[in-house]
Amino acid sequence: MSTLVLVGATVHDGRGGAAQVADVVVRDGVVAAVGPGAAASVVEAGRASSALASGSGSGSGSVAGVGVVDAHGLEVLPGFVDVHAHDDAALFRPGGITPKTAQGVTTTIVGNCGQGAAPSAPPPSRPSDPPDRSLEQYSLPVLGPFPDRRWATFGDYVDTLAREPLGIHARALVPHAPVRASVLGMARRPADASETSRIAGKVGDALDAGALGVSLGLMYAPGDAADRPELLAIAREVAARDGLLVAHVRNEADGLRASVDELASLGRESGARVHVSHLKVTGPRNVGGMGAIVEHLDDLRAEGLDISADVYPYDAGSTTVASLFPPSTADRGVDSLLEALGDPTARAAVLAGLEQPWPGTALENQWAAIGPARILLAGFARPENAGLEGRSVADIAAELGGDPREVLADLVLAERGALTVIVFHTDLEGMRTALAWPHTLVGSDGLPRESGTVHPRLYGTFARLLDVYGGTGPSAVLTREEAVHRMSVAAHRRFRTGTSSTPVGVVPGAAADLQLIDPVAYADRATYAEPRCPPSGVRGVWVAGELVAGELAGLAGLA
Repeated sequence: MSTLVLVGATVHDGRGGAAQVADVVVRDGVVAAVGPGAAASVVEAGRASSALASGSGSGSGSVAGVGVVDAHGLEVLPGFVDVHAHDDAALFRPGGITPKTAQGVTTTIVGNCGQGAAPSAPPPSRPSDPPDRSLEQYSLPVLGPFPDRRWATFGDYVDTLAREPLGIHARALVPHAPVRASVLGMARRPADASETSRIAGKVGDALDAGALGVSLGLMYAPGDAADRPELLAIAREVAARDGLLVAHVRNEADGLRASVDELASLGRESGARVHVSHLKVTGPRNVGGMGAIVEHLDDLRAEGLDISADVYPYDAGSTTVASLFPPSTADRGVDSLLEALGDPTARAAVLAGLEQPWPGTALENQWAAIGPARILLAGFARPENAGLEGRSVADIAAELGGDPREVLADLVLAERGALTVIVFHTDLEGMRTALAWPHTLVGSDGLPRESGTVHPRLYGTFARLLDVYGGTGPSAVLTREEAVHRMSVAAHRRFRTGTSSTPVGVVPGAAADLQLIDPVAYADRATYAEPRCPPSGVRGVWVAGELVAGELAGLAGLA
């Protein structure tokens, strides 16, 4: 159908104001009209066309060329924007984006945490040599399997996102890690002046090709080895194009404030707008500390720094298992970790390092902070380990009768480092405090694995936020209107996903990125025990006017 009509819905346009009961008319993938009675002339014209085609003036209940949905009692919302996604490779895998569209996400922003699928590793210097897959292997637990295709530059990847029909709008940040690796591989050392210039030049080229900004992964290899001159050179490229400098900061536990200040100083000196990924405070010692962080963020804004953040509404995070180990094990990505765990002497030192702070680094030791009972393992590929999926390290160790650290090391070796972890480290009340901050957006940080246990945020982030934290319920910190605004129009504006002249939201002239929900049935159903459950009550999700998800089996004509 070239024309879609949603009749009698309660419409939230995404701009934060009160909803209105109205019709929504979509033509050729664009919102054509919104308002009471806006559908009448369209439906009548369609009926007249149907009657003329059938030779009867009485009509038959069909409406030619027009798809009509009776939306009385339902809500129309703008499509959501996942500002912190890891769909870089999943966009090219069958079913890879289904968890997003099923919860009303119509725009996904990739390249986060400094990790991404492009630029691809350069071909080996000799045809007989195997290709370098070290960064791809390191990122596998976060991004899932990489596609067979390769992108020589990040601009090539951006062109692919714009050109290919992906079933979702995909926009990208330049991920620092693969750009850095294209210059000096996985080496965890400061770049010299020449290397820094090459890294910054590649970043500038990617931004000129249409990337929204740059994402730093300062907790992960090899980005954690970048020193200030390298990071500042990148920040200046971002500032010169008015992009957004986004960062997974180095430490979200004891060193959160210092880590925020590192990002703030890059923004202050370069002039770049900056954004903190998945703002949270972690570790038992830091419970109750988010209030002071938010006050500090307000102080930074009062000083003139343009800083914002995103949040996911859960008390656990999820990442690669390699992040549990001392950073010295990541000198060559997963290969160096596996080598260390396979050598008895090196292994003893590495496992001892799980129990104490890591000297000479600002990174957090999650194992020491929360312990093996609050760390779940996922992503097992070996059949004999299938029964361990989604269980805590402590539970698995108790069953096997071994030391939790030794059991973890054995499993990492057996699975070649391709495990993810779900870590219960977040202060949930602190999350609510961060979410209430007026400059916070919403990102899922979902790790798109099509098999095995996943964090429920992959399937439930946006429904959970609207269902639990937006509205009038006991846990709500945002009004329903503000929650919708943060997840749609505010996100588009902050990340500048379109042109300044293109409207966003459920307004005339905007792309018809819409969802239709039943507010009575709408609920987040994804849990840690059963994470692969899309929300209930989603009747339809449209990307540029095309129905991509929801309960609607077809579009019924009005009688």
